[in-house]
Amino acid sequence: YIYMLTLSPQVGELLLKATHSQDLDEALHKVLRDYLDLKLRALSSEIHQLEEKWGFAFTEFGEKTKDDYSYEVEKTFWEWEQLETSKSHYQALRERWN
Repeated sequence: YIYMLTLSPQVGELLLKATHSQDLDEALHKVLRDYLDLKLRALSSEIHQLEEKWGFAFTEFGEKTKDDYSYEVEKTFWEWEQLETSKSHYQALRERWN
């Protein structure tokens, strides 16, 4: 797909100033790459907190709590699964973005 992107002069100026760039395409590329890196760090941090709390990785969490239907375990499972799915999504985007 080819997308035509139109930016307001104010947004274009902000992109150039924020990235210290002379080229809008380069500036947008940098901002998006930085966003993906920040998003991945945030997701990794949340996943790490869950690993610390429960004492194992997500795959083990599912195995070790499969017979526990408590609200906390169910809620944690769905939240953790969403974090892992999002992290995989952003990692794939980041790999394509290099």
